[in-house]
Amino acid sequence: MTNFVRKTLTITEWEVRKLRHDPTDLVTRAVQPVLWLLVFGEVFTRVRAIPTGNVSYLEFMSPGILAQSILFLSIFTGIAVVWERDLG
Repeated sequence: MTNFVRKTLTITEWEVRKLRHDPTDLVTRAVQPVLWLLVFGEVFTRVRAIPTGNVSYLEFMSPGILAQSILFLSIFTGIAVVWERDLG
């Protein structure tokens, strides 16, 4: 178990170093869900494509957009870890 924790902390340290080196990546990660909410939330609110009951479409879509953003971030981070491991 300590080996797993040590490896996890090493990967975390490398990711934090990359974010310190390129803070635009952190801004992009934070802004992307907001852009999705603005674009899809506003467009589908006007179209009324899916009935949401008495809930606004933005509130209806927020959990899904958040889950999608977390999933994409996890996938891209996993790919970066694999590339780092393979390419050194």
